[in-house]
Amino acid sequence: MLKYILCFLGSLFISLISLAQDLEPSNGVKESKNTLYAITNATVFVSADEVINNATILFRNGKIEKVGKLIVIPKEAVKIDREGYTVYPSFIDPYSDLGMPKAVSLKKGFMPQLSSLIAGPYYWNETIQPERQGFVLYDSKLAKAKSEWVKAGYGTISTHQSDGLMRGTAMVTTLGNQPVKEEIVKTVAANHYSFKKGVSKQTYPSSQMGAIALMRQYFYDYQWYMQLPKTDQTNAAFDATKAQKDLPHIFEVTDKLEIYRVLKIGEEFDLPFILFGDGDTYQRINELKDKLSQIILPLNYPDAYDLTDPFIARYIKLSDLKHWELAPYNPYILKKNGVEISFSLYKTKKKATFQSQLSKTIKHGLSKEEALKALTVNPAKILGIDGLVGTLETGKLANFIVVKGDVFNGGVIHENWIRGQKESLKPINSLNIDGKYSINIDGKAYQALFKGSDQKLSGEITSITQKTDSISKVVKNDTIKSPMISSISGNQISCVFYLFEKEDSVLVQLNGVVHPKIGIIEGNALLNNGEWVKWSAIKNKSEDKKNNTKEIIVDTSALHKLTYPAMAFGFDSLPEAKMYFIKNATLWTNEKQGIVKNANLLIKDGKIQAINKKINSFPNNTIIIDAKGKHVTSGIIDEHSHIAISKGVNEGGQAISAEVSIADVVRSNDINIYRQLAGGVTCSQLLHGSANPIGGQSALIKLKWGESPQHMLVANAAPFIKFALGENVKQSNWGDFNRVRFPQTRMGVEQVFYDAFLRAKAYKQEWDEYNSKSGKKSKNLNITPPRRDLELETILQIVESKRFVTCHSYIQSEINMLMKVADSVGFTLNTFTHILEGYKVADKMKAHGAGASTFSDWWAYKFEVNEAIPYNAAILHKMGVITAINSDDAEMGRRLNHEAAKIVKYGGVSEEDAWKMVTLNPAILLHVDDRMGSLKEGKDADIVIWSDNPLSITAKVEKTFIDGKLYYASERNQHLYERDQQERKRILGLMLADKLAGKPTQKPVIKTERHYHCDTMGE
Repeated sequence: MLKYILCFLGSLFISLISLAQDLEPSNGVKESKNTLYAITNATVFVSADEVINNATILFRNGKIEKVGKLIVIPKEAVKIDREGYTVYPSFIDPYSDLGMPKAVSLKKGFMPQLSSLIAGPYYWNETIQPERQGFVLYDSKLAKAKSEWVKAGYGTISTHQSDGLMRGTAMVTTLGNQPVKEEIVKTVAANHYSFKKGVSKQTYPSSQMGAIALMRQYFYDYQWYMQLPKTDQTNAAFDATKAQKDLPHIFEVTDKLEIYRVLKIGEEFDLPFILFGDGDTYQRINELKDKLSQIILPLNYPDAYDLTDPFIARYIKLSDLKHWELAPYNPYILKKNGVEISFSLYKTKKKATFQSQLSKTIKHGLSKEEALKALTVNPAKILGIDGLVGTLETGKLANFIVVKGDVFNGGVIHENWIRGQKESLKPINSLNIDGKYSINIDGKAYQALFKGSDQKLSGEITSITQKTDSISKVVKNDTIKSPMISSISGNQISCVFYLFEKEDSVLVQLNGVVHPKIGIIEGNALLNNGEWVKWSAIKNKSEDKKNNTKEIIVDTSALHKLTYPAMAFGFDSLPEAKMYFIKNATLWTNEKQGIVKNANLLIKDGKIQAINKKINSFPNNTIIIDAKGKHVTSGIIDEHSHIAISKGVNEGGQAISAEVSIADVVRSNDINIYRQLAGGVTCSQLLHGSANPIGGQSALIKLKWGESPQHMLVANAAPFIKFALGENVKQSNWGDFNRVRFPQTRMGVEQVFYDAFLRAKAYKQEWDEYNSKSGKKSKNLNITPPRRDLELETILQIVESKRFVTCHSYIQSEINMLMKVADSVGFTLNTFTHILEGYKVADKMKAHGAGASTFSDWWAYKFEVNEAIPYNAAILHKMGVITAINSDDAEMGRRLNHEAAKIVKYGGVSEEDAWKMVTLNPAILLHVDDRMGSLKEGKDADIVIWSDNPLSITAKVEKTFIDGKLYYASERNQHLYERDQQERKRILGLMLADKLAGKPTQKPVIKTERHYHCDTMGE
C-alpha cells in the first residue's frame, strides 16, 4: 500500500510541475491593461515580405511598440518565450455577416405585396436599402460564433447584413473579449451589393434581369436626385449613397457569369466594384483579367463525391467533376493574371477545415507569400484599415497568431492575440510524440507506437512470446500487439497496457517525462505484482526524419485540362476563323438562283467570299471540303427561343417590365447551345416570357459555343421587346398568390397597353420641353432635367420605330385588339409569335404589316389553342405574310429542319419556301437579312453542311460554321464524347482515392437542367 501512496504522491508532484510549466512567467509583475509584454525568440512574419528570426515583439495597451531582433527588453516587461514558434499577423476577413440579426420581411403571411412596407423617405423598393448601417444592427450576443474565426487565426472582420440588392454598409471590428465599443475599428467600412432579392415580398424583382434593371434605375434616380434643389426632396437612400460614395463597393456574385453583369453595371456608373466571388472565375479568366482588379474568395472547395452507389454516380455532371479538380487553382490563376485576392470564411460551412483548404490552395500554385497577403494586407487595404492591422509594425494593433510549424502546411495555431489580449487555443507546451519507439522496461526490449498529442494520445506495444505447437511440439515465437490507454499533460505521460510473456499477461502502468528535443521518454513502471521498475523509450531516428514537416509539392498539371466551357463537349481551345473551300455541294441559296447543284462556296474572314460553280483561286492554307452528295445551307435562325438564359425568363413582378433585358443574363454555358448547333441552328432570339403584357427586351445571339456572353450577342442587331396576350398575362387563374397585380382580365390588358404608351408620350413631351428650355442661353435659368425612366424610354423607342415588338398571341379577338392599339398609338407590330389563330386574321396582319412566327403543328395543348390548325403557316404564307417557324422549346430547337418539313406536308408549300421559314424569313423578321439567312456573297459565313436534303428525316448535320468558325463537326463530336468519358473515369478515380484516404465526401445530387418556357416563373 505504501508503494501505491508513494506512486500517487510522485505523480501529483510531477503534475504540479507540469502545471507550473503551463503558466507564463510574469517576472513578479501584476498584469494589467498597461502591462508591457515581450514575445521573444520567435520567427516573426512582420509582413509577407519581411521575416525576422529570433525576433522580439514588444506591445502594450493593445498596440505594438517595437519589433526586431536586437531589442532591449525593459525589466518591467512580461517575457513570453516562443522559441520554436512562428508568429504571423492575425488574419482579416473582409466579408461576413457575423453578429448581424437575420433579416425578416415586414410582410406577414405568404401573399406578396406590390409596394414597399418601409415607411418614410426611402426608395420605393425595399430590397434597395443603402441607408442600412451594419454598426447599428450589430449585436455582440449574436457574435458568439466568432470563436470559429478566432480559432482559424482571424483577429479582425468586416460584417454587414447580407440581405437584398443594396445592403448598406459594413462595420469592422476586432474579435477579442473587450466591450463592443472598444472592439470596433471602423463604423462604416464598405458598401455591399448582390443580385439576391432577399426577404422582401414585393413582387418586383422576380428574376435576375429584374434585379439588374432595378439597380440601374436606382443609380439613374440617384443621379437625378443629386441635381435637385436641396429643399426639394429628402430621401434617406440617396443621401446615404452620396455620403458613402467613396467607400469600397463590394458585390457578391454566385458564379462567373454574374461577374460580367457586375462589371457592366460598374462601367456604366463608374463604380469600381470589388467582387466577392464563388470560386469559378478561373473558367473565364481570359476575358475577365483586364477588367478585374480585386476579388474576395471563399476557401470553400467542393468535397469529392461519394461514389458508393454507382447508379447515382452516373448522374454527376462532368462540369461538377471538373470543378472539383480545378477549383483549388482559382486563387493561383487569378493572381497569375494580375488580380489581387483576399480570403474569407464566409460561405465556409466547416470553418475548422480552413487551414486544410489553405494548404490545398498552396498545393495548387499560390505562393505562401501571396496567401499571407490575401489573409492580411490585401483585406486591410480594401477596408481602409491597413494603418492599424495587416502587418506587425510599430503603432499597429497587437493582433497576431502564434503557430507551431507552418500555418500553410499543417501548423497548429496555439494562440491568437487580439488587441494584445491572448486567446489560448491549445496549450503552448503540448507535445506531439507521434512515431515508433524502442522501449526498455526493466531491461527488456519492446517496440511501441504512439499516435496523437495532448489528451488524445493513443498507442500500442509489441510483445514477443513463445508458444508450443500441440502437434509438432515445436516452440515458436509469436508477436502480439497490445493497445495502450495513454494520456499526456504537459511533458508528463501515463500509459496502461498488457505485456504477454510465456503465455502469461502482465499489467503494466507507466509514468514518465518526455524530453522532446532529444526524443527520449523516461520514468517508472508499476507491474501487476506491485513491483516498481525503471523504463525508458528512445524514438527511432528514421521516425524523426519521417515526421519532419514536408514541403508542399505544387502541382499545376491539371490546368491544361480546362475547356471552354468547363463542361461536357467543351473545347480545348476556341475555334478560329479559317479559309474554307466547299466544293461539289448542293447549295440552298435562298436567293434568286434557288437550289444549285454541284456548286462551290468560299469562306474567308468570317464571310461568304464567293459562291459559284467555278472558284479556282484561293490560298494554299485553304481547307478544302468535298461536299459531293451533301447539301449546304445557311444556318437555321430560331425567332423564338428561351435557351441560354440565367435565373429567370420572366420578370413578372409588374405588368410592364420594359426596362429589363435578356441581354443582361445570357447563359453561355447552356448545353442546349451545343445541342442546337448539332441541329444546324446558328442564331436565336432569346425572348422574355409571357407573364406580363409588356415584357422585357430580347437578345439576339449566335450560338458560339465556348465563347463569353458578350461575344455571343449579335452586334448592332435591331432591338426587340416581348409583348404578350392571353391567359398568361392576366394571371387570374394562376392561384391566389398571383392575384395582386393588374390586369386580371383580358379587358385590363388592353388598358395596360394604352396607359403605357400615353405615359411614354407624356414622358417624351417632358423631355422635349426641358431640352428646348435648357438650350436657351440665360444666366438665371436653373432647370432640373426630368427623371430618367428606363421603362418609359424603352416604350418610347417602340413609338419611334427604334425598337420592334414580338407579341405572344393566340386568340383572334386579342390579335385584332393589339393591332388596333398599335394603329391608334402610331407603331407597327413587327411579329406575332405563336399566332395559332393567324389564319383567321392573315389579311388584317398583311394590311397592318405584321409578320408571323408560328409552330408547325402544335394544337389543343390548352384552351387558348383549341382552334389551332396545322395549315396555319401555309395560309399565312400564301396571304403574303412573312412567316417563320420557331421552337419556343429547347428540345424542338434541335430539329427545326423537321418542323419546316411539316409545312410541305400541311399546305403544299414548296421545299424552298418551307426552308426559308427557318432561315431567311426569321432573318427578315429580325431585321438581319442583310447579314444572314441566305448564301450570298458578303453575308456572314453561318453555314451548315448536311448529309442529305435538310428537310429529310435522314439528314444529319456534319458541320456548322458561325462567322467562318467551325463550332460543330460530327467527327469532332465523337472525339469530344470519348475524351469526356475518359475524363469522367479519371476524375472519378481521383475521388475514389480521396474517399479511401478518409477525406470528407459529399453525396451526389441528381441535377436536372431546367428548360424555360413562356410561362416559367422564378429562377
